[in-house]
Amino acid sequence: MSQHSGASVHEAYGKAVEERMYALATEELTQRKVRVGLWAKAWSLARGNDREAKARYLALRVEMMIAEHTLSASAADWRLRLSMEQQLNRAA
Repeated sequence: MSQHSGASVHEAYGKAVEERMYALATEELTQRKVRVGLWAKAWSLARGNDREAKARYLALRVEMMIAEHTLSASAADWRLRLSMEQQLNRAA
């Protein structure tokens, strides 16, 4: 596989994940199960315009999902590194 096709697969995967995140955020809106703090921020940024607040909420929520995923992955990476260090120390 060429480097270009690998990057294309990675980009396509990222787009598919992002689309799913927007779908989840839309479900939250339609089911009225929004995150109160994010909704308040969206409402404030939209200056009370309901349609704009919904659009801003979607963008903010997806940003938050990405941030949470990054934190989760970082924590998992940290735990793995810590475990490996402990194993190396035991072996030494």
